[in-house]
Amino acid sequence: MRLLLALTGFAVGFVVPALAQEQKTVDPEVRQQIEAVLTKYEDAFNKHDAAAIAALYTADADEVFEKEEAGGSASGREAIEQRYAAHFASSPGELSFKLVQVYAIGDDVCAVSEFSRHFRSGKGHHAKIFVREPDAWKIRMAYTN
Repeated sequence: MRLLLALTGFAVGFVVPALAQEQKTVDPEVRQQIEAVLTKYEDAFNKHDAAAIAALYTADADEVFEKEEAGGSASGREAIEQRYAAHFASSPGELSFKLVQVYAIGDDVCAVSEFSRHFRSGKGHHAKIFVREPDAWKIRMAYTN
């Protein structure tokens, strides 16, 4: 009886973490879709197209930059567009991105990417929460350091 309980305990100990890990993985097709959105973001940024960047966000999105000189925070698609327009007017330049990791958060997806600045040498990281809207994946929350 003790052996049976011990074996059951071991089985549960191995199965539960495996199930939890499977739930956090993202389908490769979804990862490609998220990468496509990030590519659109990079292209729009490098063309200094604030409206195209804002179109990648949900209407109620929030974006936070750790450094105040980068624009602080913005809430809502219109405020995000205005923040990018102001940024491009005062600090033109280009970025390049590399997707580092993608995590499932329920039905949403968290994408962590590294970026390199070509106008000011340096690197940083983005963490973006993507939600699926009827037509595409959109950014609901973004944090940049």
